[in-house]
Amino acid sequence: MNLHKPLNANASSRAKLLCASFNQDQECFAIGHEHGFQVFNTDPMERRVKREFADGGIGIVQMLHRTNYLALVGGGRTPKYPQNKVIIWDDLKNMAALSLEFLSPVLQVLLSRTRIVVCLRSKIYVYIFSSPPVRLSVYETADNPSGICALQNNRLVFPGLTEGHIQIVDLSPQGQERNLVSIIRAHKGRIKCVAVSHDGSLIASASETGTIIRVHAASNTALIHEFRRGIDRAVIHSLSFSPSSNRLALISDKDTLHVFDTSPLSESSNRRHILSKVPLLPRYFSGEWSFVSTRISDQRVGKGILGWASDDCIVLIWTSEGMLEKYAIKEKKDDHVRNATQGPVSNGSTGNVTIGSLSDPSNEHWELVRESWQSFDGI
Repeated sequence: MNLHKPLNANASSRAKLLCASFNQDQECFAIGHEHGFQVFNTDPMERRVKREFADGGIGIVQMLHRTNYLALVGGGRTPKYPQNKVIIWDDLKNMAALSLEFLSPVLQVLLSRTRIVVCLRSKIYVYIFSSPPVRLSVYETADNPSGICALQNNRLVFPGLTEGHIQIVDLSPQGQERNLVSIIRAHKGRIKCVAVSHDGSLIASASETGTIIRVHAASNTALIHEFRRGIDRAVIHSLSFSPSSNRLALISDKDTLHVFDTSPLSESSNRRHILSKVPLLPRYFSGEWSFVSTRISDQRVGKGILGWASDDCIVLIWTSEGMLEKYAIKEKKDDHVRNATQGPVSNGSTGNVTIGSLSDPSNEHWELVRESWQSFDGI
């Protein structure tokens, strides 16, 4: 990777991406732009597929594992396809294999080996992945202008009919026979972001307030963790579980990257307030805080999209800047740990002194290190 090019390089020379998304195991990702799409390995970042179209851009691209099938929706100044149409692209034949058309713009598409999920502003459509696709079910949602939905291991998650509620649908054959929809009363405000762990057992969510992230069990909707990002309102751009599902990362418009430990409370390394065990205090004091965080450069102007290269390596794709960054979770050196146990220290590089109010300062021995970055120039 080119580590020598200055960060303040002329933005006009950078690629203008319309979208980016990781595949189901996050080992690959795809980007869409004004002239087509490309597919890359995540670590190391290596281009595997490059498709250019003379007649328009791709605004949504979703991979199906490492297969030759991708879901495409047109986008950009001159969309390749109508934005109310989903194309299942067969890259082996370099042609469209299937298509689905709707009465309103498509906001998101999710794929599994047996299902196609299409998200509109107030509806979720589920189809059998067949030729032609067969519609299985339609779910109503609250107003969902951002197309919030997530799918992992046959667990489909999307906003409920009531603001702050989340619906869970089991898309496995057994789940479809029972036709059950579980409801989580996750937040008071509109759902802004959701994520599902790789095994489908955990569901993380954030509201438009952006101060609290809650993790629920998919099996019984029980609340497992209540994470506090901060006190001020923020827009959560992306939530993502690590491959083992033991960590959860988030990026927000506060230019901070937070990582939480999703292990059981008895094993968690997350920081807690020194008054967390005092009864009858407000819930603020019982929340868990990230065990490591760092400030991202305030030069970022767009939305960051999170993925993981491993349980200790976070990947961030910035569509506006047309670049990829990698952050490693590392233990601080012994002298840093000793300093942390002797008095107040700053939380990563966020500039917020926290040890005066958070318990167990020995947990302050983790840091997020920006290891590398790479531009998508020249696409």
